[in-house]
Amino acid sequence: MKIYKAAIIGLGPSGLAVNKILYGDSSYEIIAFENEDINKRDNYFGFWLTDWMKPFENIIEKKWHQWTIGNKNINIKHTSSDKPYCVISFKKWKNFCLETKNKLEIKNKKVAKYFPIKNYFKVITDDNTEYYAEKIYDSRSTKEKKGELLQHFYGINITVSDNTFNENELTLMYFTGEKNLLHFIYILPFRHNRALVESTVFSKDVFKNSWYREKIYKYLSQKNIIEFTEIGAEKGIIPMFMAAEKNSSNPNVLNIGIRGGACKPSTGYAFSFLIKQIQLLKHSNNNSVNIHKFLERKMDKIFINYLKNYKEDGQSFINLASNLNGNEFQSFMMGNSNLLTKFKIIKSMPKLPFIKELFK
Repeated sequence: MKIYKAAIIGLGPSGLAVNKILYGDSSYEIIAFENEDINKRDNYFGFWLTDWMKPFENIIEKKWHQWTIGNKNINIKHTSSDKPYCVISFKKWKNFCLETKNKLEIKNKKVAKYFPIKNYFKVITDDNTEYYAEKIYDSRSTKEKKGELLQHFYGINITVSDNTFNENELTLMYFTGEKNLLHFIYILPFRHNRALVESTVFSKDVFKNSWYREKIYKYLSQKNIIEFTEIGAEKGIIPMFMAAEKNSSNPNVLNIGIRGGACKPSTGYAFSFLIKQIQLLKHSNNNSVNIHKFLERKMDKIFINYLKNYKEDGQSFINLASNLNGNEFQSFMMGNSNLLTKFKIIKSMPKLPFIKELFK
């Protein structure tokens, strides 16, 4: 009977990070279970360049030191010389995390259950095959929950005529003013003639692909971008609620990624936080770590409750952006804001609704 050093359930970005960061320099045998073909996935992960992301700077595919937030009436521009907005593709991250000294065996199977036996675990897949491992890293998470907010998006990668986009400036949020719906366009201009254009919604329900496409086409038309070639598409759902599972009483079961509380619910940013989570676990004797500070979690909860209970068209985000500079804004998005910045954030928000949510 073969017993692996660890079993990774789910080879998304967090499962891959476990392989690279925790076991990449070892000679251990690791097994990973992923029921989808990860070679067909190639979406982008965005983040600001924090200290904990600097070890991965050489695989960053694009940096922007300028970004904008606005709507048809206002356009706020932020800059940061040392904390740029960055992207890494899943394909790049996958290849990086699979270049290791350890032996990783990938099974294209779904895990049905696992349970402890003596000092190891029995893992049973949906085809009733049994595997054994000393540790479990579980990244399976609940993406949707009835009555809870979701960030859901659909984007297309396009090529256009030369000099269509300003490749040095990304559009972080362009709010389109939909009735009773928080919707914005997000644009990553990789070159002057190639970009990812994405439609993003904060709501309780996910829409058909055609809905997002219609919003993208409308935006491009308004910008006089009529002719373009689509070279790819991506979509996703990120929970805007506390999706973390309870910590296991077994010290050798570790919940990772969104399941382990890595996502920042108020913004939907998860990639850099799940990497931070794995980095912290590497230097911890516990099976869980606190990624987000107490005050950050409290502010997130208040903001999410506000979005759930009040109609928001993006004006609160615009007010926030107008009261912060680039470094302050990125520190808020990355969970690193100081007390002065937190005060500015609170001051930017609608007073009465936020006071009501504070005392709920």
